[in-house]
Amino acid sequence: MMKFKLNRLKSLSVFFQIVMLSVVSGGILMAQGTRLLRQPSLSSDKVTFIYGADVWVSDLEGKQVTRLTSTPAVESNPQFSPDGKTIAFTSNRSGNQAVYIVPVTGGEPKRLTWYPSAATVRGWTPDGSRILYASDRETAPTAYNRLYTVSVDGGPSTLVTKQWGNNGSFSPDGKRMIIDKMDRWDVEWRAYRGGQNTPLILMNLSDFSEILLPNPSSTDIMPIWLGKMIYFLSDRNGGVANIWSYEPDAGKLTQITSFNDTDVKYISGNGNRLLYEREGFLHTIGLDGSNSKKLNITVSGDFPWAETRWEEVGRNATNVSLSPTGKRALVEARGEIFTVPVENGDVRNLTQSSGAADRVPIWSPLGDKLAWFSDADGKGYTLTIAGQDGMDKPRIISIGESKMAWEPVWSPDAKYIAFTDNRVRIRIVDVQAGTIETVDTAGNNLERGDMGLTWSPDSQWLAYAKAGDNQLRAIQTYHVKTKGRRALTNAFADAFSPAWDRNGKNLYFLASTEVALGSGWANTSSQMANPEYEAYVINLRKSDQSPFKPKSDEEEVKKETADEKTETKPGAKPDAKADAKTPAKSPEPEKPKDKKIEVLIDFDNIDRRTIPLGMPKRNYTTMVAGPEGSVFVGERVANKPGVVHKYTLESKEAKEFLTGSSGLVVSADGKKFIINAMGQWKVGSTGGPNGNEAKPLKMDLTMQLNRSAEWKQMFEEAWRYEKDYFYDQQGIHGRDWDEVYRRYAPLVPFVKHRDDLTYILDMVNGELSVGHSFVFGGDFPATDRSSAAVLGADLIADQNRWKINRIFTTESWNPSLSSPLDRPGMKVESGYYLVGVNGKELTTSEDPYKMLAGTADVQTVLHLNNKPVFDGSWTETVKPLRNESSLRQRNWVEDNRRLVDSLSGGKLGYIWVPNTGGPGFVSFNRYYFAQQDKQGAVIDERFNGGGLLDDYMTDLMTRSLRAAISNEVPGGKPMKLPAGILGPKALLINELAGSGGDFFPWVFRHRNAGPLIGARTWGGLVKSSVHYSLVDGGALTAPDNSIFDPAANKWIAENEGVAPDIEVRQDAKSLQQGRDPQLERAVKEVLMMLEKQPAKDIKIPPYSKPAQTKQ
Repeated sequence: MMKFKLNRLKSLSVFFQIVMLSVVSGGILMAQGTRLLRQPSLSSDKVTFIYGADVWVSDLEGKQVTRLTSTPAVESNPQFSPDGKTIAFTSNRSGNQAVYIVPVTGGEPKRLTWYPSAATVRGWTPDGSRILYASDRETAPTAYNRLYTVSVDGGPSTLVTKQWGNNGSFSPDGKRMIIDKMDRWDVEWRAYRGGQNTPLILMNLSDFSEILLPNPSSTDIMPIWLGKMIYFLSDRNGGVANIWSYEPDAGKLTQITSFNDTDVKYISGNGNRLLYEREGFLHTIGLDGSNSKKLNITVSGDFPWAETRWEEVGRNATNVSLSPTGKRALVEARGEIFTVPVENGDVRNLTQSSGAADRVPIWSPLGDKLAWFSDADGKGYTLTIAGQDGMDKPRIISIGESKMAWEPVWSPDAKYIAFTDNRVRIRIVDVQAGTIETVDTAGNNLERGDMGLTWSPDSQWLAYAKAGDNQLRAIQTYHVKTKGRRALTNAFADAFSPAWDRNGKNLYFLASTEVALGSGWANTSSQMANPEYEAYVINLRKSDQSPFKPKSDEEEVKKETADEKTETKPGAKPDAKADAKTPAKSPEPEKPKDKKIEVLIDFDNIDRRTIPLGMPKRNYTTMVAGPEGSVFVGERVANKPGVVHKYTLESKEAKEFLTGSSGLVVSADGKKFIINAMGQWKVGSTGGPNGNEAKPLKMDLTMQLNRSAEWKQMFEEAWRYEKDYFYDQQGIHGRDWDEVYRRYAPLVPFVKHRDDLTYILDMVNGELSVGHSFVFGGDFPATDRSSAAVLGADLIADQNRWKINRIFTTESWNPSLSSPLDRPGMKVESGYYLVGVNGKELTTSEDPYKMLAGTADVQTVLHLNNKPVFDGSWTETVKPLRNESSLRQRNWVEDNRRLVDSLSGGKLGYIWVPNTGGPGFVSFNRYYFAQQDKQGAVIDERFNGGGLLDDYMTDLMTRSLRAAISNEVPGGKPMKLPAGILGPKALLINELAGSGGDFFPWVFRHRNAGPLIGARTWGGLVKSSVHYSLVDGGALTAPDNSIFDPAANKWIAENEGVAPDIEVRQDAKSLQQGRDPQLERAVKEVLMMLEKQPAKDIKIPPYSKPAQTKQ
């Protein structure tokens, strides 16, 4: 009894300790308050911040927390007015980011900006009459931010300075500003040291003179001006962002905080205090760094876009296939696995778990089992085997070191599942044994998910395409029993998409010998390749007749049988006795026999048994085996929907089966297909001449979506994903990836909006300290579509009216560009006034873009006058544009071309290269060869958005005169060889050129093509890929290839950029005057080079006179 009491006392003691621990833990949680409070602003006694994508305000003790906005939109950047009574903020509730204001006590927000470009609140003017915001409105050739102000009463916006400006703060007297000019491409890139790290600018607003703050290529951002001091964030000391101060009068820098692990993310200030965001909490601190205090703010409220609800997810359907006989479809949608009846029955959700990603389902050819890959354990993907009805407990098979599976395929006998993994290894799972082995590895990581794995009918052979060292693919086979690998095609063609005929005797594939420069897929010259592919079939056994053996119709000569040769004597009677004994029987129907197929491959001289199908060479994309003796061939058609052809060996011809379709999958028995036709999934029979009878499949897929669980799953997956696909998998650029998890995982429970999760994932990506690490997309709550509209013109205030200062014309040879005010026959020109819209008079007290709201692509009446009055105006009907960026870009290019022509006296050409992808290729070819009569050129790659690695342009630009061809027309000039501008060149670069725009100047310098002029480039030179999407449709990039110089054995430009040979800064005074110092300097440099290397005067040599006899 005593023992019982003692044990009971011990139990009570333990229970008491647990209860106390829970209370203490709860108290700690309450003391900590809510995390993920973002973008704070400080007034004298309150703090405003963003939580759950809404604007909140609280006293500094956290006792009174008030929500000011409650919309599904993303609200951001709240800023207190100087008197603390109003909060300005940014919202995308209207379809694009615009400036709004709301009283600190609450009320209906008021919209202040209407131009279609994003407007991001940055602060206020010192007198509180206007809001400061950043916008890329009216910029060219691509978007970059500048600073504007707009009145609290609304009306037109005013440009503060033509200098770039992403953030800024006025001095207390309003006469100066501190400006961060750079809208960085990757704001979360930790320890970034590339060209977009520019010095903060101290600007005098009266004459636009500038003082640059000291900057050791560090990230210096978010400047605020308090009293006599400027405060900002900088990672200059150790790569971690801390608060720093700068005293303008003394030029003195001081570090205020000294964190060495997690960045300070945001800064604000008021009076003698600063406010900052770090690790999801808000803190106040004295101006000298003393009295740091974490604010205890607990947020509670209703977040309807975060609650669990039933969601229709049919629009997310992917990885769609069929059951073995085509009675049901198997679908992945938003991380759930569904089966969908083709005719009868209900949809089944087999997984029902928002907290797991279930992917790439496949149906066993025997029909009883399903397989898919799931991360339900939160640690990584495993193979799940379950019954087709989802009722039994799934079997889990480890896939070992593989992190994910692509193009899984079940063998026809259901014994094996083959797939490619994250390291592009081909792996085969023995389903019964639960074991896994690697049977081959791809030639490069571009082949991930594109190797075309396919099993032979007897389940003994796996065929696939694999790239060789020459970058061309060959059809390979792997034999399960012998574990041997053999190629079916050789290295002289690019072959892919193998498909076994169900007869086991033939294998189809696509191949081309025209790939040429396309094999260098990373180079710009690869864009010159346009290979077309042919369809082939292989006779696998040498004993089989060719399916194309010539046929000839001949009359059959009937041979006599032995019975027919036996003669019956005249008068003889039939053997009645025999007839009586043998009763007549009707012929029995022949019983179907199970056809056991054994696939044999005779590899010797197999190339002699590889036969073209006779289909015309085209841009074929895939082959899928149909019924026995047939194959489906997909074709990509330029500017048209895709086409599927059906080829049969019997007819020896292909016929169009379906148009406007993609993603054809055939059932295991070969009798049914499913395809996405113009956005709708359809199921039909493979046996007909076409698939037009296919019936729509009702994708009525619903799931109970627990967003909190889904957000947690996406965070876990994103953390794994970045590590698993990063090119430096072992070192992770020196980052402790487990520590990264510990740093950000505690924030996830506080996510209340998809924007919160995006912010966390972006910070996780930033820890890689690498370029091209981006986060985008996802399931955001719906907002209104933008109603903004523009006219393709510059409007300036003049005499209380809006004067048309310039109409952006379409220029020459740009049929896709159209300016509303540039239509022939219109009575409108620069210098006229826009005095009204749709019958309503317009003055400069109103924002013209507010009056144009809702008119995009709609016939709109403009009231015009050549005088600044409404009386006497006339009307023109136009259709305003949603966006005028392309018009502004084309005019920027043509203005620069005309300026170079003018400054050089017609000697130099001008070529802008907007990127190193398709548009850049087109732009270069258009302008380079059209100006090959020039003696030299200014090549401009400023604002180059990247793409491929250039070889094409630099190869052309470094060629010299080789020969000439005489021109026999009167006065005709000889034609130079090779084509192009053969004289001196210079290349313009700037901070907004990166990726392929980093490599372009590097190789330009490497080839000694000419000097680099301007500012250092971005410094992000890696290849990055979206390897697969997150379950809600969002995506992350993971850099999987890096670029280096083999000669120097050094990385090229990454996190450094390419520095100019001649540094020229775009100063505010020049920009204010409409000048381009970089372009002017480039013209000067090329003209000096031309003086030293004048163009050769090409003259035809004297003609020879071989007919004359020498004396």
